[in-house]
Order: sequence, then C-alpha cells, then structure tokens
Amino acid sequence: MSDLIFSLPHETYFGADIIHRLASVVTRFGDRVILVTEAILYERQTIEKILELLEKKNISYIVYDEVVPNATSSAVEEALLLARGSQAQAIIGLGGMRTLSTAKCVAMAAGARAGIDDFLSGARPDGTPLAYIEIPTTSRNPFMYQDECLIVDARDRSARLLPTQKGITKAVIIDPKLTLSLPPKYTAAILLETLMTAFEGYVSTKNNVLTETLFLKAIEHVVETVPLIVQNPEDVKLRIAASTAGFITALGLSMSRPGLGTALSWALNARLMIPKSWVATIILPSVLEFFINTSSEKLMRLARILKEDVTGISSVDASKKAIEAIQRLTSGLQFQARLREFNLKLDGVIEIATNARSFDQMNYLPRLASVEELCDIIKESY
Repeated sequence: MSDLIFSLPHETYFGADIIHRLASVVTRFGDRVILVTEAILYERQTIEKILELLEKKNISYIVYDEVVPNATSSAVEEALLLARGSQAQAIIGLGGMRTLSTAKCVAMAAGARAGIDDFLSGARPDGTPLAYIEIPTTSRNPFMYQDECLIVDARDRSARLLPTQKGITKAVIIDPKLTLSLPPKYTAAILLETLMTAFEGYVSTKNNVLTETLFLKAIEHVVETVPLIVQNPEDVKLRIAASTAGFITALGLSMSRPGLGTALSWALNARLMIPKSWVATIILPSVLEFFINTSSEKLMRLARILKEDVTGISSVDASKKAIEAIQRLTSGLQFQARLREFNLKLDGVIEIATNARSFDQMNYLPRLASVEELCDIIKESY
C-alpha cells in the first residue's frame, strides 16, 4: 500500500437541491460565463433552470450546447472560440463525463496561445486558465478531483488524457436530483462502470488506507443501489446513493488511479462510439478475471460485498464466485452481452488496445498488462 498524499484545493457542494447555490459560487469568479452543456438537458428543463439561477444574480452567459454523445476535439475547438472571443471569466460544465471534460479543456486552453491540436500533440498549457465550475448530471466523473481531462482526438479518434493547470477546478456542485434525467437502465450501467473503476482503484499500486475505505464503500453503494434504481428511477434517495458512489470513487481517484478496464472503455468509446458505461458492463467480468492471480484476496472482499458465501474456500475460488455474481447481475439487468452487438470489427482491436495501453494509469496495475493481453480481453468480450 502506497503513502498517503491528500490535497483537495477546490470546494465541493453535495446534496439534493444544492444547485441553488450556483450563482453565489459563480459570482466569486466573475459575472460573465460560458455554459458548456449538451442539448438533451433541455428535455427536463435542466439548462433553463441553470440559466434562471444565473439571471437572478445578473450573471451574463453564453450557452454552448453542442456537446453530443460522441463529441471530439472539434467541439472543444468551437467552444474555445466562444471563450476567447467573449471575455468570459469562468466556464461552467453541465452534463456527463464527456461534456465536463470538454468544459474543463476549454477553461484550460482559453488563456493559452496554442490550439487544441497542439495540446493533443503534447503542448502544455502556458496561460492562466479560466475558473472552472463543474456540475455533473450523471453519477460519475473520475476526473472530478484531477487536473486532467479526457478528449477524443478528431484526427484519429483516439482517446487522450490532457493535463490542465493545477487547481483549475474551483468548485464542484453535485446535486443528485440532476441525474433524474438519466434513463434507469443507463443509470444502472453507469453504476456498474463506477464499480469497475472503484475496484481498479482498490487494486492499484497507488491504493492507500484512505482510498481503500472510499472504494469499498463506493462498491457497497453500487451493489445496494443497482437492483433498486431500475425499478424506482424517480427515487431521490437512490439517486443520492448513486451520486455518493460516484463522488467517493472520484475522491479516491485523486490519490489512486483507475485501471485497464477503464482505459479500454475510453479507447473503445473513442474509436467505435460505444457508450463507456455499456462497454464497462460487458468487459467487467474479464477485467476482474485479470486480477485473480494478483488480487484474489481483494476479489474475495468483493464477493462478500456481493453477498456470496465464501466460507472455507480459497481466495481464488472466492474470486470466481465474485465474477459469477457480477455476470448474474448484468444478465438480470438485460444489458448487451457482447461487444459484437455494437458492430465491433476485430481488425481494429490492436489499435484500440494500443490506445488503452498508452494511458499512465496502466503503470500502476498490480502486474503489467501487454497490448496482447488487452486484445485478449476485447476478444473474450466479443
């Protein structure tokens, strides 16, 4: 277990209806903002609600709502033009993980001389960033407490992690009621993605005594919430539990790192435009199997959380029971079972695995994973 190094420079607001504090947060950084969001949030008037809160405090705004589910660096470039030309003082990100990364990237690049392609090619931000305020509308964002963002390079559809200036995020406002716009099945898929990410953080070589507690509690929240939230999607208490799982997972990842399943979900999403959460539900059993030889005791802990009886059996056998329990859970929720259902062609697997292997988090696995092993996980899930 690694040393404990812990720092959270920005504020976090968590609670039902806490979004009403938005304007008082924003005014500390200026009165001209750009709201980076996704048009689907008009359906439940989420965007209108945010704008109304800003208007009450006489905060001027421009709305960029062109972040689509499969948006690339081209969307960042468009929003960046608005930010540079409007003299905005802050960027608000409202939406899911893709939108939030887009917004954070705009805040990072607005004061720099370089363009997005330069950053994707390795340039570091050289200017003062705009204040960035994050409002998630899904129950997970692994980058919430990290100075980086995930962008799909429009030039080759590879996933890239871009570093940002330190402390770019000034506030995170987590209102579980904002996740009510998510369909119940998609919410369940995001929860299983959270479970995968939390377990990867738990087995990472950067895991410590604090992150272990956070990740295990996040997994408990997921296991308790997934079966219920599909049947009761409007239950705010369940939405709070789901958001709590995502929040404490992100908190743990500020000290630990995700792993190979998360990297594969990013790479598959970038290349094939498959939702990251759907990928996670398919590859999760194979990802857990990868850790049997190095982390069977931790998989046994997962089995207990999943209410499996592991009395008197080896940690390896308990690991297999944990994987079987996950398979039953995903099967019961009737998710897509194989990657082939998303028209994946196996001739592109090496490029996808190579992209996944390039992420820094792959250096903190309990054992190294080769490109060939990542290819095998994709093929096992095909």
